[in-house]
Amino acid sequence: MLLESPTMIPNSNYSLADVLSVAKIHPFYVTDVQYPPDARTIEAAREQAAKEPIEANLRAQPLLRKKDLYTTIERLINDTDPRNAYRHSVYASVTGGGFGSKPLFFATDVHENRRHRANFGSFIQNMGIIKHGDWVLTMHTAGELYRSLDLILELLENAGASVLGAGHLMSPADVVRLLVDYHVNILCGDSSQMAQTVHYISTLPQEERAKLHIDQIIYTSETLTAAQRAHIGAVLGPVKICSIMGSAEAGPYAVSNPDLTGKNAAAGYEDFVFDTRDTLFEILPPSFSENGSDPVPMSEGEQGIIAQTSLARLRNPLVRYITGDVGSLHPLPEQARGLIPDIDWPHLRVLRLQGRDRRFSFDWDGEYIEFHHLTTLLNNEECGVLQWQVILDKMEGSPESSLEIRLLCSPRDRDLISEQALIDRIRTFFHAYSGNEYRFRLTLLKDLSGFQRSSTGRKVIKFIDRFN
Repeated sequence: MLLESPTMIPNSNYSLADVLSVAKIHPFYVTDVQYPPDARTIEAAREQAAKEPIEANLRAQPLLRKKDLYTTIERLINDTDPRNAYRHSVYASVTGGGFGSKPLFFATDVHENRRHRANFGSFIQNMGIIKHGDWVLTMHTAGELYRSLDLILELLENAGASVLGAGHLMSPADVVRLLVDYHVNILCGDSSQMAQTVHYISTLPQEERAKLHIDQIIYTSETLTAAQRAHIGAVLGPVKICSIMGSAEAGPYAVSNPDLTGKNAAAGYEDFVFDTRDTLFEILPPSFSENGSDPVPMSEGEQGIIAQTSLARLRNPLVRYITGDVGSLHPLPEQARGLIPDIDWPHLRVLRLQGRDRRFSFDWDGEYIEFHHLTTLLNNEECGVLQWQVILDKMEGSPESSLEIRLLCSPRDRDLISEQALIDRIRTFFHAYSGNEYRFRLTLLKDLSGFQRSSTGRKVIKFIDRFN
């Protein structure tokens, strides 16, 4: 049966023709355009596009690469010229995955942002993630320019839930106390927070655990591993595991609900439902290189690199953006038809997400760490790092991940930053703080013997993944 619906908000996203008309005059896509168009220019472009007799052609637009996007964003953030519309009336959300001295943000028009959140909250409710009477506690991050807490609070409230904003600094003991005191039935956080909190609950006496009434979790960021899912089930019982997918560039755009896609908890992928009126995806061949040409998208069911186009972003459009994720497209299972409003069914598809393309990045504590950003940081001459290694591992006796950074540095001199400044810079990059301190380790080595090396060439392995 269909779920009880909140006050519906009409879908107010933009047409593909609208989005492409702005992309053609925007510095994200045209190198000789200095500033994003103002409101009058955008409206004129939309009016002109409406007069075009041919259908909008997405593939006529070049692919957008992350490094090119953020090179342009950095220029626009630093330009205080009054003509620079990029800095006007924007919602600023920093990109995850670490940053250097100045974080970069994808600027979204404040009104587009609120409208998108309202639409997506309604989508969350229609997809069965939230039902009437749900109480949610969220542990998402706030502060240091991160906006995930206010995003989740607003989305779930728009979906009809009552939501408690615990945030990321509250201890697991205090989180559990709130869960009990307010009879919360849904626990929400990024996947690393979920693993940490559930592990803490597993250490409680049975009489304390019996006071909890959690029947569902909603997680974000990287996909839960099979071991983490099994641990959650062993500790909390047969809870429903749902997820919300989003990014700083596109905002929220898909949800995972096993009632719709099936209860397959196989390791390695997660099925997300999205609305083609909100976002479009293309799947590019796995052999595709970020520096390569524009390939022909793959067929339904074939796995490859994901390129995304948002129909919720107009002022600063996101068109054919290479997300760095690997996945495939599928139809929504017929079994879900009775759970979906008839008006929405033709527009819904499944994005089967396999995870990050590990040629370019890895996941740590709910953030995507880009290898080229990491290399730029550690190869900076003033840091004096002679050799480095990053090890993503499993915590002993826990499903949580740990991260160790091993460094061999030259002796400090006047041309180099201090050892403490280097440590602080690295901790900032990896967003290390009191909540994940026990899982983060930075080791300064005296020689190469402390590095793990390849068995053949004896080369230092830059990144070692023992977690996935």
